[in-house]
Amino acid sequence: MTKILYNPMGIVINREADNIDTSTSVTRMMFIAIITGILVSPGIVGDIYPRRDYTEADNKIIAKLCREIEIPAASHYYIRFSAEDFTLEGKDVVAYSCGLPEKVKEAIAKSPKWMQKELTRQFQLIDAEPYADLILNVSKRYVDEIAFSIACSSLGNVPPIEVIRDNVFSLYENDKMLKYADIVDYDDVNGNYYSTIRYHIIENGVEKELEYPPEIYYWYVVHPEAVGEKPSHVYNTFWRSYLFHHNDIGYPLLKEKLSDIRYLWDNGSYFQPSQRTWKWSMENHPTAVETVSYWVGKTVPTQAIGDRPGQPNVIAHEHNGWCGELQKITVAALRTALIPSIGICDHGEDHVWQEFYERGWHQNDNWWMDSGGAVDKPEVYVYGWKKNVSALFAWKGDDSIYDVTSRYIHPEDRRTVRFVVLDRKHQPVDGARITVVVGGPRDITWLKDKVWRKIEILWDILPGFIKGKVLQTMYGKLEEQYKEIPDIISGVIPCIWNYTDIDGECIFELGKNRSYFFIIQYGNLKKPWQLAEHNTFRILREPRDTTFHVTFPFLSPIRQKHHNVEGPNGDIFINVSFDAASYQIHENVLWIDDKGVYDREGKISFFVVDETNFERFRRGEQFNCYQYREHGKGNIVFNAEKNNWYLVFKNNARCSIVVLNLSITVATSTTKESVQIVSPNTSVFDHPVFDVGENITIEGIATDDIMVYIDDTSHHVTVHNGEWRYQWNTSGGELGEHSITVACGDAQDNLLVTLIDASPPVIEIEEPSNNEIVEDGVIKIAGYSWDNLGVERVEVSIDGDEWRIANGTNNWSIYWDINGYKLGEHIVAAKAVDKMGRVSVDEITLVVNESGHEWGPQVNSLYHTPGNPGNRSNVIVYADVTEGSFFSIQKVILFWDDGTVIRSKEMYRYGDHPVQDRHEEDPLKNESNDPIFGLELGQFPADTNVTYWIVAYDTAHNIKQSDKNFFTVE
Repeated sequence: MTKILYNPMGIVINREADNIDTSTSVTRMMFIAIITGILVSPGIVGDIYPRRDYTEADNKIIAKLCREIEIPAASHYYIRFSAEDFTLEGKDVVAYSCGLPEKVKEAIAKSPKWMQKELTRQFQLIDAEPYADLILNVSKRYVDEIAFSIACSSLGNVPPIEVIRDNVFSLYENDKMLKYADIVDYDDVNGNYYSTIRYHIIENGVEKELEYPPEIYYWYVVHPEAVGEKPSHVYNTFWRSYLFHHNDIGYPLLKEKLSDIRYLWDNGSYFQPSQRTWKWSMENHPTAVETVSYWVGKTVPTQAIGDRPGQPNVIAHEHNGWCGELQKITVAALRTALIPSIGICDHGEDHVWQEFYERGWHQNDNWWMDSGGAVDKPEVYVYGWKKNVSALFAWKGDDSIYDVTSRYIHPEDRRTVRFVVLDRKHQPVDGARITVVVGGPRDITWLKDKVWRKIEILWDILPGFIKGKVLQTMYGKLEEQYKEIPDIISGVIPCIWNYTDIDGECIFELGKNRSYFFIIQYGNLKKPWQLAEHNTFRILREPRDTTFHVTFPFLSPIRQKHHNVEGPNGDIFINVSFDAASYQIHENVLWIDDKGVYDREGKISFFVVDETNFERFRRGEQFNCYQYREHGKGNIVFNAEKNNWYLVFKNNARCSIVVLNLSITVATSTTKESVQIVSPNTSVFDHPVFDVGENITIEGIATDDIMVYIDDTSHHVTVHNGEWRYQWNTSGGELGEHSITVACGDAQDNLLVTLIDASPPVIEIEEPSNNEIVEDGVIKIAGYSWDNLGVERVEVSIDGDEWRIANGTNNWSIYWDINGYKLGEHIVAAKAVDKMGRVSVDEITLVVNESGHEWGPQVNSLYHTPGNPGNRSNVIVYADVTEGSFFSIQKVILFWDDGTVIRSKEMYRYGDHPVQDRHEEDPLKNESNDPIFGLELGQFPADTNVTYWIVAYDTAHNIKQSDKNFFTVE
């Protein structure tokens, strides 16, 4: 992995790139703006009112407030301006982390700042402490991916801890073996750190190096849910490791096929031939995209039978499937290969496929039974197959969806259907669900096979003496009826769904050749077919561009009456900048146990009131206000009299949570000294929390130069244009609460900051090297360790026996007598313990040998398949090599001579990781699946004579060379 410390101010991310999914919530997406420095203030948006000049020499900034606030539906947030002391004071808000254990809060603080709110929201819904332990006990290198996988899973339904951990660790392990992609890390040491992937493509003969946008990396590479399945360990491993490292004998190994690939994609748009050979793939498209597609075709070469599994591992082990199985295994395999991928669903017409990302989303499909496929051919379904597609959606990892119909159907062949849902006062109703239903085929093979399998299990467990003639006859009739049930039936199918936004609107792009039935619901969405007082329906038999206005007459309004009056005209200038986004949380239509986030544009009502009218507003009465506006963003400058004013932000939505990013500045002509700390601020904790070692940027406003006091240490800071900044490097700081005081003359402001130790120590064994061979005697074990607060001790152990304390900490060593140790491999472990008791361990393998003896691997057999290859045969060489008396096999090298050149390559371990018996649905179920070394040589021209042999090495560097074998290509 490439590790980069990067100045994020230099990053440029094109959010408008073609086909980029921008459906991620503002809270999730805001990290891009934060870490790139472009979200300096929401004041970058356009004016609602003409800006008044408050920067004259006699005007000074006397108060400032910057904050990001989530405002629940039908709720409000206010800032009080006090004319007495010229201060801005926000409404008291309970910290998001309130009620969570301290350990969990520390895990949140260790996570990147851009995801802390969402991680906190998830932690409030689950048993968070085990997940907090995972975050606190791993290197910072993995924290962003782990925290994201937790935060952005379905709300309240997070995968098991072992799955979260193994998913991320496998991600980095796979990264080491791939040539076309590298995970890169960015860290500004201010808590805003993130990762992405730098990848290589070839385009028109030109090699290019590019990077994924971070949100693409996290959602579509890192996320552990591929397409709607429950992320789980299957066969004791997670799919990112299983698909990469395991193959059943006779099927390709993914890491082998990817091992020499240099490019992610070649920007080729093409159809793949049926039963294509590896030679065809590499001659035409030597890319990772083609490699994964080839691997899927050869791994799942037969039509679906049996239990129709939903897990990628099971699909890969059973080797059969229709489009649903092919989609799941392909999305998982692409992500395994560090290629962003997402499942595409044509639910109304019973087909699914996937897309991959490379500067935009691209169609990718494998036809059944290894009969070919398509890469970047989005028109194949509607214009190639002449399929009357209704609507298409993409499936995100939290089980929310988003519409992708426009990528597959031309504008002239689509119809825009718009819904406007209102209450009885004709105010917008957000969060109403519109489900689009069509008539179409439904594949029920999975259901009938599941029922029949249960009947078979029950029949098998019945004792023989009970299975009389009558029951035998009944069983036979049931079997006949089972076989007569069709695989596909007609029915009504939801083809897509969506929710009204904060304006009560919802828009669909639908295919023109279908008839549609629309179910509109508000309230209880768990019963989609039940028509109640807030449920109704519409029909569109002949599709056309249409707007449906839907009114729920029993739905009461929630907006409050007000009267907008002319505002005051004083000498206090108030500048209010804000930017609002929103999100809704909804359950999936197809099942109701998973809640995902639907992201929307935001809107907020802003107005200013005095104390009298503020109390009327709070009591729900009609009130007078000024500067009333309802927008998604604004920059409002107005002048006010010297009075107490309330600046109110009201969320009038019923279902949408508004994410408000605001900045308020107050300026006036004054000789009074003033100073204020503006940041850091937090809504996640009661007060800001940082990991020791982070840089804390303290910013604020003042009327003159200031002194910053951190505990008992003072620092002079110069004020520029009324604003100041000081950066506190907390390396070596003490744990606990620290008082920050800023003073400008007699004026002061205070902030409490807590420093925690959320990082485990780092340790590495430098001596001896991994797999070093030693003989009896005393050896030196040495290395280095580091911790942000210092390492308390280093301990060393061999083979899990007693731990012994080493000499030193940062540079440590210990001498160990290995006389009497058995010949073979031994595990040396070094453990660093920091002052908080956090532990890190590094391990190496030590090989104990003795002079005067030679042992070596045993070559039991060496052969190739097929026995008599033709020029289209995929030649595979197998070597059954076992370890000798004491030492494990280190590697097996295959050499082959085709009469022109001698080549060599290390062989792979087939049928391992883990070792498995054949599945009963495997077409090769009668053949051995015992682990063996193997290597695919591919195709050779006719009349080629190939001689091959192997050299096997054990961990003691003992060598065994086989006899030579040969074959002639017909």
